[in-house]
Amino acid sequence: MIDELSALRRIEEHFNTASDSVEVGIGDDAAAVKIAHGSLLLATTDSQVEDVHFIKSFISPRVLARKSVAVSVSDIGAMGGVARYILASVGFSADEDEDYLAQMISGFRESEQEFGVELIGGNLSTSDKIFLDITALGEIEPENVVKRAGACEGDLIYVSGTLGDSALGLTLLKQGSSHSDSRVLIERHMYPCPRLELGRQLAVNGAVTSMIDVSDGLVLDLGRITVDKGLGARIYADKLPLSSEYKSIASDYAEDFFELALSGGEDYELLFTAPENNKDNVSEIASSVGTDVTEIGIVTAGPAIEIVDSNGKEIKLKRRGFVHFN
Repeated sequence: MIDELSALRRIEEHFNTASDSVEVGIGDDAAAVKIAHGSLLLATTDSQVEDVHFIKSFISPRVLARKSVAVSVSDIGAMGGVARYILASVGFSADEDEDYLAQMISGFRESEQEFGVELIGGNLSTSDKIFLDITALGEIEPENVVKRAGACEGDLIYVSGTLGDSALGLTLLKQGSSHSDSRVLIERHMYPCPRLELGRQLAVNGAVTSMIDVSDGLVLDLGRITVDKGLGARIYADKLPLSSEYKSIASDYAEDFFELALSGGEDYELLFTAPENNKDNVSEIASSVGTDVTEIGIVTAGPAIEIVDSNGKEIKLKRRGFVHFN
């Protein structure tokens, strides 16, 4: 069992240095930070709850801490901002010990380096099950904010990276698969890669009209930038970016080959829209940051999302994504 006072001391020892932008850091009732003159403060929060977002026996505390930060800062990138700070509220059950805490601290320290953020506060609590609630704070210039709203009929729809790997990796993890492609797919689930630099460059170059990160599934998240705004979309299934590992075994683990890519979730890739005349600009930006982007469809008058195969036949989905309380 973790002792709260000892844990707090250990956390303060590991995170007691701060940049000049942090006026008050860990150890006070609240943190105080500076943001650039004329910038907006971006604030978002995301949770990782045992048996909802992760299975404890499948993930180490170090990797869990890193993943919890990654999925939170991903939202900052999806608005074109720069992630600066995180606050971590963590609930431990009676089964965790000091070694578990030490590994989690290592994960947070690694996250600071990887994502360019600083842990400046949080909270510890007892809980029946482990949870991590991460608040991410970032900065952005008012003129560069990219929201979910903004797409127009005729805009092209893009997505970064590949789709479905995380959902397939989780399936393989649950089934204890020893398939040769399992390791890569499981790592995609365990180590999401938020596209912070891509989101930032798309925003500052004015290349996109709307943007969101794919957390709950491509189709469900696409609806949040189209259907929810009175628009629709047509997605061409044969254009979906799929990894070689996904292509080799997806049909063995899902009724439909495209199912996990369309509705699996936890990809944390950027899904965005851009006018057709920005096509070259989008390609140049993606190349400059070293991230693949793929044109997968077009915004329509809608409001409905249509997915078609290479023959133009509509693909019907049984599940459109992950929804809490459903």
